[in-house]
Amino acid sequence: MGAAYAEQSIANQSGLSTLDAARPLPLIQGTVRRLLQDILTGVYGPGDRIREAEVAERLGISRAPVREALRMLEQDGLVVVLPWRGASVVDPTPQEIAALFDLLGTVYGAVARLAARHASDEALKQFSRDVAQFVKATADGRDSFHLVDIAYRAGTDLGLCCGSTLAADVLRKLGRVAYLQHRFLLPVPPRWRQQSVARFKKLEAALLSRSEDRSEAAGRKLVQHTQTLLVLHATASLPAVAEPKKAKEKKA
Repeated sequence: MGAAYAEQSIANQSGLSTLDAARPLPLIQGTVRRLLQDILTGVYGPGDRIREAEVAERLGISRAPVREALRMLEQDGLVVVLPWRGASVVDPTPQEIAALFDLLGTVYGAVARLAARHASDEALKQFSRDVAQFVKATADGRDSFHLVDIAYRAGTDLGLCCGSTLAADVLRKLGRVAYLQHRFLLPVPPRWRQQSVARFKKLEAALLSRSEDRSEAAGRKLVQHTQTLLVLHATASLPAVAEPKKAKEKKA
């Protein structure tokens, strides 16, 4: 993957345009990416506070880029910033995660349909390269963050070539929120890895054949396959609620 494409990919993941990426913002982009990685890998759990001063000291930077990175993450719905309390990681319920992935599956499928119709051959070749990279990373036993990162980038690339700026933007925003929910899969189960490879290949084949119906169906199934396991794990992670003790019956 070339340097120009890598820079564009980071810009997409940071919610920045290509024009923004040309300005002196690499430090902010890098901080956003590092915070995303920290949240995904459990450095910060659901509901945990992210303190500007601590992040700045750990990364060896000033607080200004940390503050801007948190602002960007707040805009994408990944953190909540409250007055006098600072930023904290969003903590969705399993029901909210299920609803998010229902919507993501619909949008991903629609984007795949549009890509089958409008994408250039070169753009679809880029998606194929993303899929090949995911397959190789799986075979090499790469870490979970790396796999999720590739999967997210593949979705972003699909959005970029679908012919609809609106659809691509909706997919990116939903994908960013869904991206962090993969923390419930860490470490990624071997079965999920293999199933993801199979579903990515089905989507790739449908796109290359220019089948709109098959592309939409494959896009939806790719998301649904992850949704089922995520919701199951998110539900299992909830603290057990003790059953209320039965009131003692009064003696007659």
